Parts: sequence; C-alpha cells; structure tokens
Amino acid sequence: MIVSICILIFIVCIYIYFFPCIPKRKKHYAYALLLGCPAHDDGTMSSSQIKRCNLAIDMYKKGLYDTLIISGSNVKNEYVEAEVMNTYIRKRVEIPTILETHARNTFENFKLSKEYIQEQDVLILTSQTHAKRA
Repeated sequence: MIVSICILIFIVCIYIYFFPCIPKRKKHYAYALLLGCPAHDDGTMSSSQIKRCNLAIDMYKKGLYDTLIISGSNVKNEYVEAEVMNTYIRKRVEIPTILETHARNTFENFKLSKEYIQEQDVLILTSQTHAKRA
C-alpha cells in the first residue's frame, strides 16, 4: 500500500515537472513571443514548429496580441527557425511580425527579444513540453 502511494506521488511529481500549469494570462498583449525550434534537415517543418505556429495564429485570431515576435536562428541546420515559421504563418494569415534571427537557445530567445518588448508583459507561445524551460 505504501509503495503504491509512493509510486503515485512520484508519477504526479514527474507529470507536474514536465507539464507545468500555465499561468493565467492578461486579456491583451502588445507582443507575443513565438519561440523557435529547428526544422528538419531538408527544410520541412517539424511537427513542433507547426503546432507552435498554429498556436500563434489562433491566439492572434482571438485578439490576444498585436505583434508577433518570432525568435530562432539556424541552430541544427541551415534553415533559420524564425524565417521558416514566419513563412508558414504568412501563408495562412497576415500578422504584424518581427523576426529575431540570432537566438540559438531559449535563454537567447528572451534576451534578444527584450529589445522589442522592453518592460512590457508578453504572451509566450511555445509547446507545453518546452514551457518548463521557457
């Protein structure tokens, strides 16, 4: 019985660690920051890129932000994450965007995008598995 409870607590802790609760958001932001992730080696979009782009499109259509900052460089191959993701989004909806094409990791996504965001609150757009690191 005690072993079962310990196992259950362990599983719950792992779930909370990898899938943290997302904090409540404001009703509207001037900026949303879409965190990049690598495309496949042939330039096609990864499923994570597609999901993040669709999230950005949905949040824009819901009126949650005005301008989208897409951040990401060519970390894994020659394809710049921000440019690949911007092309996908532009084919579906016209969103005011700023491309930040130098960030090579999550920390740099925030650091290099701060120039645009300044001290304003920002809506962070990423996958749930990446949210903990973000």
